[in-house]
Amino acid sequence: MLKRLLPFLAFAVALTGCIEFERQTVTYEHDAKADTLHIHQTYHGIDGADDVTQLSEKEREQLADVMKGQRTFFFANWIFELNVGSFKAQLTEAAVPKTNSLEEAQRRAVTNLLTLLIANVRVENGKFFLNDKGQPCGTQRVTLRNVSKLLTAGNEAIRRGLEVEMKGKPTAAERELINASLARPGPFLTLAGEQLRFRWPFPKAEFDKIGSDDAKLKHFVAEFVRQGGEMSADQGEIHLRFGRPDSTRETVTLPMIGKDYQANAIGHIRDTYGFAKDFDPKKDMEEFLRAKK
Repeated sequence: MLKRLLPFLAFAVALTGCIEFERQTVTYEHDAKADTLHIHQTYHGIDGADDVTQLSEKEREQLADVMKGQRTFFFANWIFELNVGSFKAQLTEAAVPKTNSLEEAQRRAVTNLLTLLIANVRVENGKFFLNDKGQPCGTQRVTLRNVSKLLTAGNEAIRRGLEVEMKGKPTAAERELINASLARPGPFLTLAGEQLRFRWPFPKAEFDKIGSDDAKLKHFVAEFVRQGGEMSADQGEIHLRFGRPDSTRETVTLPMIGKDYQANAIGHIRDTYGFAKDFDPKKDMEEFLRAKK
């Protein structure tokens, strides 16, 4: 479901056979005056999906790429990510104009978004540590500047992408679902105070089946709601909401939807990067956010 919700945000990337984690904690503060979003990430129970005993060569390469690059992840087993290196490659690919007017409008919108993301996303990798279960964990500090410009560009990319998708839908019902969503006023993605809102064309029948055949997805959604998130369906759209407009900070910890944790990454992380002793991710988060005030 998550991949379907964000296909036209240029930073949504699908990965296979990759590093995973058991849970993720995201804490964020939106500084409206500075037009900046500060995000602290903690990944709990890092492991690999390929081999129960050790990380595969591909997974080791992926972890190394994360450690040397501007790359961070938001839930769903490293599928939804911000990856500055990937943005640069996509920007090169998007340089060739399209002959189709709708696709050209989408290309320009995506190019603008990618350019802004490259200039305004900063990711600082933190230390690896072992939690009280003996599982490898890691932290990242993420800063997004010019948030209002990023949101405007992101919403334009979503809108242009939906126009292209609508044109290619085979049935009138599918085209009408997207067209109705495009016709409604207001952006698809908003940030007001600490509250994130997102809407997306989505059939009510599919919404009602979310989690019905996937226990982990059902648990993920239940935890999202339990921690203050909202998910609803209205007029052919799915609506997601998290955070409060009048708060100063929001935190959410969610379980991942992939395989169960397996202790196959400890040796490689210990030998290659090392584990910090007596590391407190909450203290690290407080230091990061306090320094940004």
